[in-house]
Amino acid sequence: MALTQLASSSHPHPATPPKTLPIWLYDVLLSILFLGPAIAPLFRATQQPVLTDLGELATYVLGSYICPTPAQAYPMASYAMAVCARCWGATVGLWVARAFVPAALESNDGMTRLLHRFRALPVLMRLLLVLIPFLLWPLEIIGTAQQWWALPPLWVLLVNGAQAGFAAGIFFMSLMPGFWQNPPAPAPAQLA
Repeated sequence: MALTQLASSSHPHPATPPKTLPIWLYDVLLSILFLGPAIAPLFRATQQPVLTDLGELATYVLGSYICPTPAQAYPMASYAMAVCARCWGATVGLWVARAFVPAALESNDGMTRLLHRFRALPVLMRLLLVLIPFLLWPLEIIGTAQQWWALPPLWVLLVNGAQAGFAAGIFFMSLMPGFWQNPPAPAPAQLA
């Protein structure tokens, strides 16, 4: 009893909710990830010194440090996008997850329960589950390099990236308290 009183007296204020990242900031980051690779070739196509340099810099940085296969990019204005179709598909998947999770959580159906079960898992387990769709990336890259199959069309790379981006989006949003409210408490059982 004394320990309970001591614990309650040391915390006289109710628990404060965790600080959340503003959702608009997440949306801005997703917009930059989605639009940036598409804008870079358009900047290069202007042939204006500063814009062309910015487009070339973005293409160089993303193609050298982020994207594993920048040569497999969609063409825009006679220039390749700054990332391959797979990487750009990942940003599409992130956006789909951004739209899907809030809608699924509001629907209160089986998908809602599945998402809450996913969030109830330890973070490391969630990360391992989310990495499974990404295993198709190295398999596809190695298979093409070893000539196990022909170079896949860009739409296949886009879908491959989108499914992995969708999984990553669900994972990222499960880490951010502003996106994911706790599940509603079950209704008390009624006495017969």
